[in-house]
Amino acid sequence: MNNIEVITQTEALYTLKVLTNNTDVLVDEINSLLCSNKAQFQHAPVILEIDNKHFQANELAVLIEILSQNEMVAVGIRSRKQELIDFAKFSGLAVFGKSLSTGSKAKIKVQKVEQPVINTPNPHQDKAYQAPKIVANKVYSFQQVVSHDRDLVLLSKVKSGADIMSFGSISAYKEVQGNLFAGIQGDEKATIFVQSFNVELVSIAGVYKKFDVVPTKLYARSVMIDLVNGQLRFQII
Repeated sequence: MNNIEVITQTEALYTLKVLTNNTDVLVDEINSLLCSNKAQFQHAPVILEIDNKHFQANELAVLIEILSQNEMVAVGIRSRKQELIDFAKFSGLAVFGKSLSTGSKAKIKVQKVEQPVINTPNPHQDKAYQAPKIVANKVYSFQQVVSHDRDLVLLSKVKSGADIMSFGSISAYKEVQGNLFAGIQGDEKATIFVQSFNVELVSIAGVYKKFDVVPTKLYARSVMIDLVNGQLRFQII
C-alpha cells in the first residue's frame, strides 16, 4: 500500500509583476497592497515575475524578505535572467516557465491566477518555508555569523578569519575570504554559492576542504559547491 498520494488540485496563486529594482519603492508598494487587501494577501502564495534586466540576486533576496515581513510567501519566480533562476534554485523556490508578458506602467501589478500547484523538489522539503537570513553588512575578520533553521544570504564582503555558519545553504554575492559552513546540522542537500571565490575553508554537513592557496581555476570565479556521494563538488558557473 502506498503511503503517499499525489493529488492534483487547483489553488489560488498570485503573481507579482515586479517592474523596478528599487527596493525602497517595493517596500512602500507592498505595504500599501497589504493595507488595502490584507484579508486577500496575508499568508498568500506568491510568484515573483521579474523581467527587469537590472534586477540582481541580492535584490531578489531583499524582496523575498520584504514579502516574509508582510506575511506573504514567495513560492517561486518567473524570469529570463539566469542569476535570478540560480538564486531561486539555491533558496528552494520553484522556477516557473515562460508567460512573461509586456510590463505595464504600474510598478507592481497583481494578477490573480488559477493554476495547479507544481510539485517542484525542495532541498529543504522536510522544513517549513522560511525566508533566508540576509546579512547586508561586511563581515570582518574573527566575526561569526550564524543562521539558524534557514538559508543565509551575504550581500557584502567576508574578510579572512570570519566564520559563516548556516543550518541550510549559503549564497554570497561579494568576495569571500573566510570560512563557510553550510548544513551544520547534517543537511547534505545544502549548497554554497560564492560570487568571488577566495575562501579559506568550505564545509557542507561536516565534509570540508581547507585552502592554503586557492587554485587558479577557482580564484575570483563564481563557484557553486554541493555534496555528491559524500564528496564536495566544485562547479564554476
